[in-house]
Amino acid sequence: EVPTFWKIAALIRPLALVAGPGTASGLAVDLPPRLLDQEFGRSHVVRFEDIDFPSTLTHAPTRRFLAETGLPEDGVLFHTDPDAPLPTLAEHRAGQLVALPPRAEHLIVLGHLIEDNTLVVDGETGAVLNWSEREATLHPLNTDISTLAFTLWLLHRERQIDESLAHELTNTLYVQVAKTMVRALSTIDPTGTTTDADWHYWTELFQDEVGGVL
Repeated sequence: EVPTFWKIAALIRPLALVAGPGTASGLAVDLPPRLLDQEFGRSHVVRFEDIDFPSTLTHAPTRRFLAETGLPEDGVLFHTDPDAPLPTLAEHRAGQLVALPPRAEHLIVLGHLIEDNTLVVDGETGAVLNWSEREATLHPLNTDISTLAFTLWLLHRERQIDESLAHELTNTLYVQVAKTMVRALSTIDPTGTTTDADWHYWTELFQDEVGGVL
């Protein structure tokens, strides 16, 4: 019988190898074609058209990725509306008495994360951020749209692997699974380790054993 610890190392660590340097896309990483389609099902991956983009989304690699590769409609912790254009954060919160961050008209809402968090992309730089509705604060989330897509794929793949093993990995060594997932993510996207902020959404959620997102 292979010890659970070694199963975690053998099955989770190599997932970081799926992404290569972003030479073709102009983004942080290049993902294999149809990676999201194969993982989530093509009908569950949302691709956007130019008419869906607000004028302040000027970052060309981000626009191209959203049009050609897309994002999963339901990525475990993430959900996007496949039938609506992408609003800016200013438009999304219009008419509500809530403080918005600077340049809210340049922050485009891609979808929502659990626990009242909104996922936005900076229309000029392509950086992906987490807007906390409760705290009215903006936190770095991912380097760009490519590493966001990788994160959503990584989380879904880990859950599929664990489910195929009757949840042996998380039921036995959740903390080790979380450490391995954080390490795999930081290999591709160091945002959680290099940001000046003392809080990172993915890191916190992965390590939350009570919440059990893994």
